[in-house]
Amino acid sequence: MRVSIANALVRTTLAAGTVLALSVPALAQDAFDSTAATGNQTNNTGNNTGAQTQQGGNANAPQLQGATNGTIGPQGGDATVIQGVNTAGTVRVNNLANLEALLNIIANGMEILGIAWGGPTMIWGFMNMAAGTQDALKRIIWGAAGVTGGLATPGCINWLVASCRDANLFS
Repeated sequence: MRVSIANALVRTTLAAGTVLALSVPALAQDAFDSTAATGNQTNNTGNNTGAQTQQGGNANAPQLQGATNGTIGPQGGDATVIQGVNTAGTVRVNNLANLEALLNIIANGMEILGIAWGGPTMIWGFMNMAAGTQDALKRIIWGAAGVTGGLATPGCINWLVASCRDANLFS
């Protein structure tokens, strides 16, 4: 039996090593040889992977400008567009996403606590059952309820949030 366990351990180690070796990323190579295409040896710094675009010093790109505060003008047919002027619009915060993230954190915490408390309680109940203690069955039931409640909490909370979202209760 020990030989089969040792063989299984060796096979598992070799499989893990193979997976690790295959998951290591390859070094980026310049497949297009940037210097040969332009004939310019000074542009290549040795860090070019062939995916970068080399731009000249003064390209014909427009000057970028941030949004400026102002009032939103008339819409539709009365609107006048002024080139080069950005007006900052209204930013809406998705409070449902924030609430959902908070509820997911609470649900995952409840799952961890349910499993961390229910599992040992159930094991303790089985140990007490083997010893012949009176309240062993009660501990097993409490432990199973803790594990079940912990595993069911995230699904229930996600179901409630999805139902409220579908019913437009947060709009």
